[in-house]
Amino acid sequence: RSPKMLAELMAFGNVDGYINMPADQSCLEGKRLSCSSLAVPTTIFQEDAVEPKTGIKFPAFLEDDSCPATTVLVGVGFKGMKIMRVKNLNLYAFGLYMQPNTICEKLGPKYASVPTTNLKDDPDFYNDLLRENLHIRVRLVVNYKGLSIGAVRDVFEKSLGLRLRKINPNTDYHCLKTFASYFTKDIPIPAGTKIDFCQTSDGQLITEIDGRQISAVQSKDLCRAFFDMYIGDSPVSLEAKREVARNVAGLMGRCGG
Repeated sequence: RSPKMLAELMAFGNVDGYINMPADQSCLEGKRLSCSSLAVPTTIFQEDAVEPKTGIKFPAFLEDDSCPATTVLVGVGFKGMKIMRVKNLNLYAFGLYMQPNTICEKLGPKYASVPTTNLKDDPDFYNDLLRENLHIRVRLVVNYKGLSIGAVRDVFEKSLGLRLRKINPNTDYHCLKTFASYFTKDIPIPAGTKIDFCQTSDGQLITEIDGRQISAVQSKDLCRAFFDMYIGDSPVSLEAKREVARNVAGLMGRCGG
């Protein structure tokens, strides 16, 4: 079977056959990943997931040319900001996606038999998720209409700088300057804009805005620092981080077949 087919079957929780066949057979003819009618296990989202604070939807599967591996949604959350201690702004919602085959290959042997309750607070597990150069993607969907590309750049630059220093004090900060340089003032990001960040297995961080690639920076340190914001220490959303642990555990529980 092809890696893509195995990824899909593993996400459905049954590599010998589908749990429930969809009524729309056309879903199986090349457009399977876009169909929410397919059966998926309870540890993975049954269909497009809605982030409750913003009402923004995230598809259960993603696949595209820049990151050819089929990825499945393993967690959703949002980034908020308090203004003047009274008003809360929900800046963006996010969905985190991972590739089942590489999860099984690189993390399954160590963690597949570990109870989920033990994983969600295990720093070694999250460190391994960040260390193993897995296919990971985070999709941000802008919720606040006043958000600018410059504000996004400034927030990322500050957070990534701190995390890079923690990960590797001797890192080459040129990678961060290169990354930030692509966030130019002429890129509009109205509410609903999708900003995707994808880590490839060879350590590239690819950025896309509404499906158009704007950058590709080769730096394993930058990749780790970026996803550390979501599944590392002091994450954007602790609840989302724990949801990722539960769903990754669900994927690993199906590694054996």
